[in-house]
Amino acid sequence: MEFMLAALGKAVRFSMRSLIALIALALVLWAFYWVLSRPWRREALGPDQIELSVIHWGENNEDAIVADLVRDFEAQNPDIRIRRTNLGQAAIVNTKLQTMFAAGDPPDAFYLGYEKVADFASKDLLADLQALIDEDKREGRETVDLSDYFPTSLDSFRFDAESQLVGTGQLIALPKDFTTVGFYYNIDLLRRAGVDPPSSAGWTWDEFHEAARKVARLPGCYGADFVTWEAMVRIWLWTHSQRFADADWLTFHLNDPDVRKTLTKLQEWFHDESRTLVSAKTQLETGLEPFLAGNVGFAGPFGRWKVPTYRLIDDFEWDFAPMPHAEDSPPANGVFTAAWAIARDTPHKDAAWRFVKYMNSVRGQRRMCEAGLAIPVLKSVAYSDAFKQEGQSPKNWRVYLDAAEHARVIDWPADPKFMHQFRVRLEDIYKQNKSVDRAMDQIAAEWKENGVRRERELHYARVSWRTVTAWIVFPLGAIVVLAATFWWRRRSRGFGFQEELAGTMMISPWLIGFAAFTTFPVIMSLLLAFMHWSGMAPLETAKWVGLDNFRSLYHDKAFQHSLRITAWYALLAVPSGQLIALFAAMLLAREWRSIGVFRAIWYLPSVLAGVGMAIMWRWVFHHDYGLLNALLEPIWFFSDAPPRWLEKDADAWGVPAFAIINVWAMGGAMMVYLAGIKGIPKDLYEAADIDGAVGWRKFVNVTLPMLSPVILFNVVIAIITSFQVFTQAYVMTGGGPGDATRFYVVSLYNRAFDLHEMGYASAMAWLLLVIILVLTMLLMWGSKRFVYYEALK
Repeated sequence: MEFMLAALGKAVRFSMRSLIALIALALVLWAFYWVLSRPWRREALGPDQIELSVIHWGENNEDAIVADLVRDFEAQNPDIRIRRTNLGQAAIVNTKLQTMFAAGDPPDAFYLGYEKVADFASKDLLADLQALIDEDKREGRETVDLSDYFPTSLDSFRFDAESQLVGTGQLIALPKDFTTVGFYYNIDLLRRAGVDPPSSAGWTWDEFHEAARKVARLPGCYGADFVTWEAMVRIWLWTHSQRFADADWLTFHLNDPDVRKTLTKLQEWFHDESRTLVSAKTQLETGLEPFLAGNVGFAGPFGRWKVPTYRLIDDFEWDFAPMPHAEDSPPANGVFTAAWAIARDTPHKDAAWRFVKYMNSVRGQRRMCEAGLAIPVLKSVAYSDAFKQEGQSPKNWRVYLDAAEHARVIDWPADPKFMHQFRVRLEDIYKQNKSVDRAMDQIAAEWKENGVRRERELHYARVSWRTVTAWIVFPLGAIVVLAATFWWRRRSRGFGFQEELAGTMMISPWLIGFAAFTTFPVIMSLLLAFMHWSGMAPLETAKWVGLDNFRSLYHDKAFQHSLRITAWYALLAVPSGQLIALFAAMLLAREWRSIGVFRAIWYLPSVLAGVGMAIMWRWVFHHDYGLLNALLEPIWFFSDAPPRWLEKDADAWGVPAFAIINVWAMGGAMMVYLAGIKGIPKDLYEAADIDGAVGWRKFVNVTLPMLSPVILFNVVIAIITSFQVFTQAYVMTGGGPGDATRFYVVSLYNRAFDLHEMGYASAMAWLLLVIILVLTMLLMWGSKRFVYYEALK
């Protein structure tokens, strides 16, 4: 009977394992089928039908409107089918476009933000829409009436290839909507503070400042949520009749005392006055919307894009006011806009142009009004009831249109480093309260260096990929031939040869994958380290720079700073993480009841998703309502309040904050230590007991020597990992504020995918490899005196 039960149990277990294996295999095969069959699952194109690839961004309401317009367009144009992709956010679209252009397979039509005009157009990636309009006129076809567009919205997408300037030249995209900016205000809160609502005809910064002060005096209230995006600070200067640079971006006014004085005034409003302005954080960076809480008087400078969110407010009444201006300066504003662009090399340019014209038709513009996010670019629609939306807030809807009469193009140079460096230094000023003079001096030096590098790049020669390929293929081919000849002469015979051949065939998928997806990218990265390539244009546009990328690294202060704070992080994170992991392993090595549950709890943080963990820790470290500061406040005696970890005090406390996160996620190292402790022979502890060793002496004389190989392994892995910290910093701070948390790999990512310096980033990657290799070799060499390998003694 017992034998039959045992056999039955064995059969059941075998059946269950087989069933689970079959289900897993079926899921894997289904996943491969679902992905690989995607092209065949699409409805086949008709004999005279073409497919356009369209990429855009937008929230649910805008997505539904675009989808509806696409269906209407397809109904009216049966020869065209649209493959539409909404990636949600502009930043994701820009990254996707960069990848697609680099691969030589860009979408036919796509959204293009105003800030990317010079960047894309300077690389000759976009079609000239003015030429398409002229062709329509010659052929007698219905075309775009540019006279019905707000002029500034059009100028935002004009680019002169010769002078590399935005605002003039070819029309490289057709604006779909735009907005000017101003301040939303809480009418109920202003009434409580005894403040009259701002005049729709205009008001001054002094009036704004006084109103914000009065609101801030109310219990638990703040004057204004003032964002300090780089475009907003430029508009702030325009409203004072000042600017950072001339239109050619060759003449700068960073040393102008009036410019510095104006920037300092805004800094003082933030940091020298209690609650007049909310900290220079933004919803974009924190996921918060202070105005919705009902205790903030003003929010801005913001554009029309806030309206759908604010229309959900039921607790108080709100409206919109124009951008203030200085007492002795005229009103000024800027245009925030996006457009439909067409890839220059699309094979379906005529069809894409028909699509763009339809999306910007009167019907398309009236439908986009329903989203409430922006102003129609067509004047005939903007001044109609479609935009006015009677009975809905804001009541001062004409303020947006009045500002368009004096709004300017917010232009940026073709080199994205200008905008990046400007953003970083503004964070130094408004988030960390650093000196305006120091920040302006640093921007001046960086922008001057940009010009020097730009002049140097003009003299670089194009890479001859045929020559490069020859220099790689022939030596590698010779090595392969020699290796194959050597193996053939020394190969096994008979059954041994068959066994080797079978083994090679079995691992061939891995070998092929390694060669295609690892070896090739590594070789390309090494080659790019000696080139200048944007990562957006085809590789044929790369230029040979020799060792200039490495020479530039030697003089690059931003690179040196990233290396310095990464080393500081390693010094904090590696010892603290290893000590606490070892301590936890010693505790969990005891065989208590339910010890497995505690081990799982300690190990769990190390396997959590990096992005989700980073978002959680961003809340933990928040200086106003974060859990950590709430715990520290009663016992904190170093200063008046616990640090603003990732904002004002990030220079001192930003890196330690990430070291704390590393300690929390030390479960992997803890499990390795635990396995090592469990592997120590018990007779060694018994011998120590006989010799009278207890407690600390037993740990020092038995546990540590026997664990020394494990400690070496964990320390090497920890050092490598600490120099590659990326996810937490990128998600939580983006490297900011300023450069306070711009670790090495974050800086490398910025260079490659934000600043389009793929060659420079490759040089940084190879230098990182050398740094880690040297540190590992030094550690291995120094470990000979301290690491005990029992099998070698």
